[in-house]
Amino acid sequence: MKKRDTELILRVAHMYYEKGRSQDQVARVLGTSRSNVSRMLSDAKRLGFVQIKIVAPITRHDTLSSQLHEVLGIQDVQVIGTDRSETTMRSVGRAAATALMHALKPNSIIAISWGRGVEATVVEVQSETLVGLKVTQLMGGLSSIATSVSAEELGRTLAQNLHAQFIPLLAPAVVSNSRTRNTLLKEDSISQVLEVSRRADIALVGVGSHGSASSEEVLKQFRLNKSEHEMAASTYAGDISARFYDANGRSVSNEMDNRVVGLTLEELANIPHVIGVAAGNEKAQGVLGAARAGLIDTLVTDVACAREVLKLATSVKAP
Repeated sequence: MKKRDTELILRVAHMYYEKGRSQDQVARVLGTSRSNVSRMLSDAKRLGFVQIKIVAPITRHDTLSSQLHEVLGIQDVQVIGTDRSETTMRSVGRAAATALMHALKPNSIIAISWGRGVEATVVEVQSETLVGLKVTQLMGGLSSIATSVSAEELGRTLAQNLHAQFIPLLAPAVVSNSRTRNTLLKEDSISQVLEVSRRADIALVGVGSHGSASSEEVLKQFRLNKSEHEMAASTYAGDISARFYDANGRSVSNEMDNRVVGLTLEELANIPHVIGVAAGNEKAQGVLGAARAGLIDTLVTDVACAREVLKLATSVKAP
């Protein structure tokens, strides 16, 4: 295609889609026919000059949100319904992305974990013009889990979408013993990144839960012996950033915690605004434990998870 033809198609697309002019108006400006304008608009879409994205409105369930707010004591609860045009996780991710964008201010530091909920959020974040933004990780990588998207990959994508600086934590999330972890923490390249994470203004975390596939995969990374694995598996209610906690949000194992390269649950709770993302009724135990420990300030979840959390919270009291 000749350069002048491309420029004409782009000009037509600009007047029609961005300036809001009708095809007749565009035709009069260019001294051509309406049919030619229509053809050029079709060419603009075919050639990829114009891309149309249909975004369904986010459906929030106010009654369930209010009930969870009262029961859990979480500052902001958003229970999201699913539109027929998209999956539950995408709907939840879009709502979490909106919550993140509303929380951002110039020079904010955002620290993230990993998981499907975080991934669904990151891909929905739109470009932002705020200055001085930084993105980093709450934990090292879980690259040994074949199906996972690592915190480093998600952090890099989020930084690109926000035009922010990315500060990666180039270390594994789980190491073989506490001595190795302590050695890694003495490395400036790791300790300095973790210090940036501790100073984060916002954390974006996925919430794991007892019995969910993602949590079981993380638990396997510790390579515990049979009795240790059975004890942890029978005790934990959920996990965030490879930190496993019980029904009250308390750590289930100091030995496991001492092998994690990342922020502790207490350090996470100290971050001013923690956005937790969870979808599916299997995530209910993890959400309930995180809420009881005060780990989350904004919860974005779906109807299935919300109903299961209410069922657990009102039928079983924490020990």
